[in-house]
Amino acid sequence: MNLRQQLTFAPDRKSGSSLKHYSLDTRPSEALVIHCADPRFQDAFRRFVTEELKIATYTLVVAGGGAQALGAQESYPENFATMWDQVKFFIQVSNLRRVVVINHEDCLWYRRMHGHESAVDLPSRQRHDLCRVADMIRQEFEGIEVRSFWAALEGDRVSFRAVDEA
Repeated sequence: MNLRQQLTFAPDRKSGSSLKHYSLDTRPSEALVIHCADPRFQDAFRRFVTEELKIATYTLVVAGGGAQALGAQESYPENFATMWDQVKFFIQVSNLRRVVVINHEDCLWYRRMHGHESAVDLPSRQRHDLCRVADMIRQEFEGIEVRSFWAALEGDRVSFRAVDEA
């Protein structure tokens, strides 16, 4: 049995139901968005990107710490290499001219990684990484628009502030 046959699913014959189908979105991606995987922030990230930034379709790269893998290239070269390869791939394959990078307050990933890095306070480190990532992307891809944002907690709500508008 080949892989395609292994991955082909038949309807549930016992109940007589068939599989539910979902539509494929074939619109071109307007931007690459990079942010953290923290489940507490997912709805806020999605709504900010679509409602405030007015980006209807985007390619999403989600990883613990968002920009951390790209900002900590000396400390974690293997994480950097994987993430940077994905960023370059998606920008090139979709001919993207816009990138949005978001880090957030109370990031559990940054807190975990903090013991392995310098004694710089976490929000400063996170903002530094946002700026560093924006600079890296701009240097690699001439003419690309990169915007960085800080997602701040205000009780049980999230607000977004631009970090780098260069």
